[in-house]
Amino acid sequence: MRSLLLTALLLPWCACAAEATPEQAVSTLWRASSNEAGGSADLTALERLFHADAVVFGGRYKDGAPVVRRWSAADFLKNFQGVRKQGFHECEVARVVHTYDRFAVAYSVVESRADKRAARPDFVGVNSVQLYKVGTQWQVLSLYYHVEKQGLPIPTDAGRSGQCIG
Repeated sequence: MRSLLLTALLLPWCACAAEATPEQAVSTLWRASSNEAGGSADLTALERLFHADAVVFGGRYKDGAPVVRRWSAADFLKNFQGVRKQGFHECEVARVVHTYDRFAVAYSVVESRADKRAARPDFVGVNSVQLYKVGTQWQVLSLYYHVEKQGLPIPTDAGRSGQCIG
C-alpha cells in the first residue's frame, strides 16, 4: 500500500521531470509531434509541454505571397489528434538555445518527412520556441515556425540533413 501511495505521489513529478531543461523540452516537442503511418502523435506529451496560454504562429508562402496563421495551443494540438494514415517525422538538425533564469528561447531547424528513411525531406522549417520554467517543468509559451521558401534554403550551420539531434 505504501509503495502504491508513493508511486501516486511521484507520478506527476516524474512526468514533469521529463523536460527538466529547455533542450529536453524542444526534443520532446519534435519527438512527440512525430508518428509512424497508422500511428498517432504523443498528444499526452504535447499537452504537458504546451503552457495553457501558449500560442503558435505558422508562416509559409502560398502562391508566392507570405501567409502567417495564429492558433491557441489547444487549437494547434487538435492537428495531432487521432490516428494518421501517413507517417509524419520531425528531424531536428540544428538548434541554438539561450537561457536566462526561467526563460529560454530555442532556434531550431527541422526537416519533415512522411517516410523517415527518405533521403530528402518533404519540407524544412525554421522555428523559434519560447519556453518558461513552471516549477521544474519547461513549457512552451510560444512557437513560431516558418516553412522554407523555395530558392532560399535555411542554413543549418553544423547540422546535417537526416541526422537528428534530439
